[in-house]
Amino acid sequence: MTRRVRLGLLSVSLFLLALPLTVGKPGLPPTLKSDEPAYYLMAESLAHDGDLEVDTGDLERLFDEFPYQPVRNLILMTNDGWNTVLFGKPYLYSLFAAPFAGLAGADGMVLFNMLLLVAMIWMGAAYLARWNPGGTAAIFAGGFFIASAGFSYVFWLHSEVFNMAAVAACLYLGLGPALEDDCDERGRRRRALVMTALSGAALALAVYNKPMVAALSLAPLLAQAVRRRWAAVAVWIAGAAVSLGLAAGIATALTGHPTPYLGVERQGVVVCSPDELPIDRSTAATPEEMGAEKGALGGAWSWIFRVPDVDPGRLGENVLYFFVGRHTGLFLYFPFSLLAILLFLVHERRSGWRWGLLGSLAAVALFFLVFIPANWQGGGGFVGNRYFVNVYPAFLFLVTRIRPLWTLPATFTAAGAFVGTIVFTPFGAAVPEPTLQAHVRNAPFRPFPLELTLREIPGYTKVPLGSMEVLARKDVVLPRAGRLWIANGQPVELDILAPRPVQGPFHLLVRSEAPDNRIRLQMGDADETVELGSATADGPEARVTLDPGGPSRWTHRGEPPEPVPVYTLIVTAAHGRSELWTRAFPPPRCPDSGFAHYETLPDNFPVGAELVLLATGDTLDQDVFGVTWRRVEVRDRVLPGQTFYAKVDLVNSSDAAWRPGAAAEVHLSYHWYTADGALVDFDGVRTDLPLPVGAGGEAEVLQEIRAPETPGRYELVLDPVFEHVSWFSRKGVEPYRVPVTVVAEPATE
Repeated sequence: MTRRVRLGLLSVSLFLLALPLTVGKPGLPPTLKSDEPAYYLMAESLAHDGDLEVDTGDLERLFDEFPYQPVRNLILMTNDGWNTVLFGKPYLYSLFAAPFAGLAGADGMVLFNMLLLVAMIWMGAAYLARWNPGGTAAIFAGGFFIASAGFSYVFWLHSEVFNMAAVAACLYLGLGPALEDDCDERGRRRRALVMTALSGAALALAVYNKPMVAALSLAPLLAQAVRRRWAAVAVWIAGAAVSLGLAAGIATALTGHPTPYLGVERQGVVVCSPDELPIDRSTAATPEEMGAEKGALGGAWSWIFRVPDVDPGRLGENVLYFFVGRHTGLFLYFPFSLLAILLFLVHERRSGWRWGLLGSLAAVALFFLVFIPANWQGGGGFVGNRYFVNVYPAFLFLVTRIRPLWTLPATFTAAGAFVGTIVFTPFGAAVPEPTLQAHVRNAPFRPFPLELTLREIPGYTKVPLGSMEVLARKDVVLPRAGRLWIANGQPVELDILAPRPVQGPFHLLVRSEAPDNRIRLQMGDADETVELGSATADGPEARVTLDPGGPSRWTHRGEPPEPVPVYTLIVTAAHGRSELWTRAFPPPRCPDSGFAHYETLPDNFPVGAELVLLATGDTLDQDVFGVTWRRVEVRDRVLPGQTFYAKVDLVNSSDAAWRPGAAAEVHLSYHWYTADGALVDFDGVRTDLPLPVGAGGEAEVLQEIRAPETPGRYELVLDPVFEHVSWFSRKGVEPYRVPVTVVAEPATE
């Protein structure tokens, strides 16, 4: 590289290194997230105490820097039944980051991460300069590491960037000597062997954290083997073995175990106070329990050695998501990986060891997809694919000549569209319903498939609708008692998961309070637009029938997984009105800690449309109106406003089954009248039936009833209702009537 290129790289490097020192450790949420608490406190403990034992001094350091919210996932372990408490994550990243944490806390760890990123850029530029002008090599290397989701992990107190740097160092050091045509000179040969040993040692650092990364050893070993440099192969293996043994030995000295993933008890705790270590012995995971299945705490390494249950359908679906998934797609979040593969196929497709490197990357990906098919992207906290980002630098070493040059600006353009938001807001965007995945709300991501096989995608809500389930974004869809409020101003996607293919159309009820509103509904082959006004106080409504012509796609759910049809409904409302609603928060995990919290909070939602999924197929057209009352047991005296229950035994005497569906289901309900026939309450509480109830079938139900508020003599009228269609009594079916007295004094049995 020329002096000008080095000057340019140095300038960019200094800019990047200054950035962590100018901002306090931010993030969403505004506290430590995912596994950050353990990594951060391990670095602090090693810097200040020289050990990995947990005490209140560690917690005090935590609260000094992060005093605003409780820390929710500090992972701990023990060797002796929680008499001695240790941090429960691999320590290597924290060990190397400890000097930086000791000087500047969390910002120091971010600076350490940025140093590793800068080192990777320089290694990448030096490697590519073998075949390209220095400027081209530097631009490619800078874009490869910065214009990717990997850049966001610099701002995580996590081991991902550390593992990335270990992988990059392994390949840079290991492939340099292997690509030399002449290593006969003694000095050069000795230097090459030292670099080869360091290559193996570097990869061992990542393998200690993620054992599956060991697959990448194939590339440097093959590169040496094809030149019959068996001494170099042996030196590489020796370097890796010594490094891994040293890491395990230091861990044993510090904790009594070579790794926190074998032979210990572990648990994740919520830290509410700097004065108390919240160990819960009743929920601690034993080694046997962790070995049975990889759980929320990261499990134990014993799960790696089990024989996985592979479902071909789910695996194929996950492979699709792995490459182009909306939240996880490799080519979306790491556009330079696609360019690297293409350049490899154009220029180096005859390179055997590079095919080995590509195969190693495929093996790592396949490992996660096979062994943790519902969690392969990195759990609840992730940007792109948090697990696979550890090996992302290996793609750079597939590349030699960067030709044609127009591929560089094309890839930077794609990176700007897909990861530009992540690069410029690596701490998380401040948006409604903020999550680390808020960038997918931007237009480029919408055509790509939502990863329905994953256990958890933050920022989405699941709404049960009869036998179906709707998955939608929380910021644009709000469930309200069987209805869905849909935000206006943008296409809103609802993925409807049905237990089986729907025969016939979907029937929906659409309402709007906004004046002169235009609402478009798209589902498969169906595309309907309704014009709604505001002529009545309740707002106008319209029934819409959409026949999608078949599922939008299929997904695999459950254990064992089964194919499930998915119907995607797109709702676009032109206008909306702000509606006040009460946001409910879960009970505080730290009720006595002094942290600010709200149990409820008023909020506004821009309602463009109110949507009710009534039914599917011919359900609305069926005559379900027939009931025979076998036996009804109900109190004759109750308190004002009291909730009580009636034992109801009835028979479906219609010719059609009462089936589970969506909103239009058969429920039990009631009306209240005074003794002289005046209506008191027509729209009683609904009670679910044990659907399906076939024609002629019988059901026994405890029906919930709420008494009138005023004492007196009343008539209780039990009347089933086919929701959004009709009460049974209005179809000529005789309801069940019983006199009930509401008394001021306590009722007697």
